[in-house]
Amino acid sequence: MIGRIIKAAVWQPFSLYCRWSPIIPFVAAKISTVEGVTCIRIDNFVTRALGRLAGGYEYSVSYLVDDSLLIDTGFPWARRCLKRTLASMGSDKTITKVVNTHYHEDHTGNNDLLLEVASCEILAHPLALSEIRFPSNVAWYRSFLFGPVRGVEVKPIPDAIETDRFRFEVHHLPGHCPGHICLFEPKMRWLFAGDLYIAADLDAQLQDANGPEWIASLDRAIELEAECMFDAHGAIVTSASEVRRLLESKRDFLCALRDRIIREAEHAHSVRELTRRVFDKRTLVNTLSLGEGWLSLITGSDFSRSHLVKTFLQEQTQDSCHD
Repeated sequence: MIGRIIKAAVWQPFSLYCRWSPIIPFVAAKISTVEGVTCIRIDNFVTRALGRLAGGYEYSVSYLVDDSLLIDTGFPWARRCLKRTLASMGSDKTITKVVNTHYHEDHTGNNDLLLEVASCEILAHPLALSEIRFPSNVAWYRSFLFGPVRGVEVKPIPDAIETDRFRFEVHHLPGHCPGHICLFEPKMRWLFAGDLYIAADLDAQLQDANGPEWIASLDRAIELEAECMFDAHGAIVTSASEVRRLLESKRDFLCALRDRIIREAEHAHSVRELTRRVFDKRTLVNTLSLGEGWLSLITGSDFSRSHLVKTFLQEQTQDSCHD
């Protein structure tokens, strides 16, 4: 009861204020590397520092395609900056479709803004619809850093999305979370990858990650033979060989992790012990986090290596049952 009173009296007014006027202002950068696609990157020194610590990527990245399709809407604290940026480009008058690659708050946080300023519809995979309509409560630090998400009406995404010049196939590629999708333009060989890649060796994950599904999704993405990859956290790769190398490096990292988990599982009696055995380097961070990694330390175990470990154990158990 006390917590609800504090939330209503303090947090809700604070969050409303920050959506309109963040304490630390954000700056937008508009980056065009290929014709027809503009990357809108919104950040400040806090989110830049966080991204560097977490693997070297940016926060709040949206892609505007053909002036009519917006892929992801960033996190809520970036609302004012995104609104101003879209207005300066005239895109608030031309966007007709918004695609959420998945339901995490740094990808859906300004859905309500787009519905307010543009004549558009929000589209996502069926498995992501309920989370976008009725966002779950997230760990306090995520609300504090990125802002609370407002639920909106969202429609199931069709098998393909078209703009005036491009036609995108919609590929369900889960692993990062359920209902995660990527968009692929077969003529241009463009892959809008969402959080399929992020970073090759990012081992601490949220509870909704699934290692075996992630490996399978990376294999399917590699088969697409994309020549350009647009990562949802700002990396734009314009070489076919480099796209393949990055996706393979992510897959190989997860495969090596899976193999080590399976080997060490014979000698462990709990997930925590198994995680310590798999991540056994003698470092201060591993010691303090019991093998869970520094992201676990700073997020109160919201991000943890054991979340990924569990999914590989579940796969092994299911395979044993089928045998």
